[in-house]
Amino acid sequence: MTETLYSAFVEQALKSPDATAVYSDAGVLTYGELNERSRELAERLVADGAGPGVPVGICVERTPDLLVGILAALRAGSCYLPLDPNYPADRLTFMVQDSGTRLLLTTPASRASCPPGPTVVVLGESVTTEPGAKPAAVVPGDTAYVIYTSGSTGRPKGVAVRHSGCVAMLAEMDRVLDGCDLSGVSAASSVCFDLSVMEIFNALCRGGAVVLVESAVHLPESRYADRITHLNVVPSVMNSLLDAGALPPNVRTVVFGGEALRRKLVDRTYRETGADRVFNAYGPTEGTVFCSFGPVPEDGTDEPTIGPPTTSDRVYVLDEQLNPLPAGEPGELYLGGAGLAHGYVNRPRTTAERFVPDPFRNGERMYRTGDVVKFTDDGELRFLGRTDHQVKLRGYRIELEEVEARLTGCPEVREAAVVVRGNRLVGYVVPAGDDAPQGGPRLDAALQSAVTGRLAAELPDYMVPATLVFLAALPLGPGGKLDRNALPEPPAADTGGPLTAAGTPTEVALSEIWGQLLDLEPSSIDVQSAFYDLGGDSLLLIRLARLMTRRFDRRVRVPDLFSFRDISSLARWLDDESGATPEAVQSARARANTRRAALRGRGGATGR
Repeated sequence: MTETLYSAFVEQALKSPDATAVYSDAGVLTYGELNERSRELAERLVADGAGPGVPVGICVERTPDLLVGILAALRAGSCYLPLDPNYPADRLTFMVQDSGTRLLLTTPASRASCPPGPTVVVLGESVTTEPGAKPAAVVPGDTAYVIYTSGSTGRPKGVAVRHSGCVAMLAEMDRVLDGCDLSGVSAASSVCFDLSVMEIFNALCRGGAVVLVESAVHLPESRYADRITHLNVVPSVMNSLLDAGALPPNVRTVVFGGEALRRKLVDRTYRETGADRVFNAYGPTEGTVFCSFGPVPEDGTDEPTIGPPTTSDRVYVLDEQLNPLPAGEPGELYLGGAGLAHGYVNRPRTTAERFVPDPFRNGERMYRTGDVVKFTDDGELRFLGRTDHQVKLRGYRIELEEVEARLTGCPEVREAAVVVRGNRLVGYVVPAGDDAPQGGPRLDAALQSAVTGRLAAELPDYMVPATLVFLAALPLGPGGKLDRNALPEPPAADTGGPLTAAGTPTEVALSEIWGQLLDLEPSSIDVQSAFYDLGGDSLLLIRLARLMTRRFDRRVRVPDLFSFRDISSLARWLDDESGATPEAVQSARARANTRRAALRGRGGATGR
């Protein structure tokens, strides 16, 4: 029986060494090549001190090298700590220091993003090491990976997940997905989120192929998009892909997760795609990717459930006294069984608070999810909400209290609250000192820039509020606590200066397209304002690229929209392609680099 993630991969590599394991715009690898490269790198890591209990940081861009690094860390006997090169430097440094990571794997392209401290191993560098370095034996209870999740205390916390939980998850996927085509499994999620574990290892440990893409936004642009047969996706991303007509044509299996799934989207998926099997999955990182997973039938009428509990997990719905509740009665969801993580790295108190004794299994533990659910009469779970202020936004797990803590840590801010409005975070801020506004809510471009600039240096982009509303005071309820329901809708933006109106026919046409997507009057759009500044996000960019392609009879790609981010520059590029020299394009992309990271983060899981 397979006992670890790496041994499961090796079994497949030995069976079919010539089969393709990874498709990527940056290269293609067979199982044999991936196995050999990860084996060689593992020897180097062992020589540098890798082994059980030693995390290996993986700070690598989304190329096949990312998978080589992950597999090498596992083969070396270590667990891997994913580090997104696009994360703020302070956050990466915290994750490395908090986890005790002393060994870090990177590439020349991502070397500059690596935090200081660990020994750095650069893929591709020629280094002489002792051949045949032997990794220590790994047992199922050893940690496979550490993933940092948003923390309610204002600090992220690392979840240590066991090999045995991962292997049990793969076995469950075998059972539920029986017969699904894994020859092209999309991998668009950031490795900093545990959906990536399902994407990568469900393919590599079962003889399938990973189609590695930068993010869901870039999915339509991948040269291997047509190979995707199995799509793992967040509901809001799926809606945008369908709106843009950008879903890969050969998708036959769709697995939803990360957000509430609605019947309307299920019906649309069956109706507008070639998919013949749709699934819904749910689970916290602490439960190893998912704890409930099941098919969503095509002919259903009710809103989808989050599926039945997995066979390897124990799932309880309990009241405040930890008494089991019957079907139909809402309560908090608790998890036990094979998928249960070790706990939080270097957080014994938090671990003890969340991983509590299981009253039904002497000597075992269960995890308090904070999610409110109920059992249906046929044994499935229906998600009802949260007991705290944690949210999932386009697949990203966010503790609103962490964002609020960072906001109030800014010198410009006295008090703060954060809520979800539509598909984005909105922050409500009472400025410090004499900056507090008199009267109703307002926007302030200078304060917004100062505060979000500070947040961007501390938080991943998906956690930075898209809009800050400045208030004289936060609304309070009768008991003196914040009344989130009384927070006002954000006021309309005021540019604070004269509008630069569309002048050329191309600018007029672009203003019409932007107005259609952003629900704005075309005449109100400043042609020098960025798409994001007007309320756009990376999911809308997919639709924008498609609409522009049709309107101007010329292929427009999402990366082009990262380079030419306002109507004025887009119009010049469209009107005079010869004027967009390689140097000009490179300069434009350099200017847009910080925007690009923000757009990716706010648009989906992708992936990060």
